[in-house]
Amino acid sequence: MPTLVIKNLPESLHRKLKKRAAQNHRSVTKEVVSLIEASVATPPKFELPAPLKLKSGRLLTLEDIEAAIAEGRE
Repeated sequence: MPTLVIKNLPESLHRKLKKRAAQNHRSVTKEVVSLIEASVATPPKFELPAPLKLKSGRLLTLEDIEAAIAEGRE
């Protein structure tokens, strides 16, 4: 099984990991493995920004963007 060495781990983070591991009845190593597994198993969440409104009040569309790009190329 591979080994991972973490250098320069802040003491405060180590204390938090020890506390969390104790609450979950795990060793610090098993707690860290559990946290890493959970973080890579869950896809990152992100939100798209709200659509932009043009001065006319209507929402900016993909066609508007493509037209602006084409206009800039002429």
